[in-house]
Amino acid sequence: MADPNLAALKRFFQESPAARKATRPLARGARVNLALDGGPAHFTMETGAPQVLEGSAAEPDFTLSLPAAAVERITSIEGGDVGEFGIGFFQLVLERDPALHVRIHLDAGTAQLLSHGYLGVLAVGGVKVTWWLLKNGVRNPKAAIDRLRGRPTAGGSEPHT
Repeated sequence: MADPNLAALKRFFQESPAARKATRPLARGARVNLALDGGPAHFTMETGAPQVLEGSAAEPDFTLSLPAAAVERITSIEGGDVGEFGIGFFQLVLERDPALHVRIHLDAGTAQLLSHGYLGVLAVGGVKVTWWLLKNGVRNPKAAIDRLRGRPTAGGSEPHT
């Protein structure tokens, strides 16, 4: 495995207490493609534990474009505080610097995202993540999902990803 970003993400999801706690609500069918600087990879819960593997997954729930600096920032989060992990991730989604900006492209429908447990991941982040999202203009998950799909929202105040 030549890609240091892939290796760092594999290690992070195997060893980080926050990453392991955050992924607990996810269903075995959860799949996320990862567009890394070194090539495609994907995250899966197929075995019941979080795994990061080389190559793209068939029928992903969504795709994350993760520049090397974003991978470094994510994988440097230590400890078991899922709220801090969630805030760190969402800061990268809102980041304006292209070297750090994480882009999200939704591939699955809302029902599939919900059935695969992604809303549960937000709940694990607790009040800390909810408060941070509210402070940064994300008022409800449905509006945020619509915004990620490129649909206009009623309030129009959801952040651009």
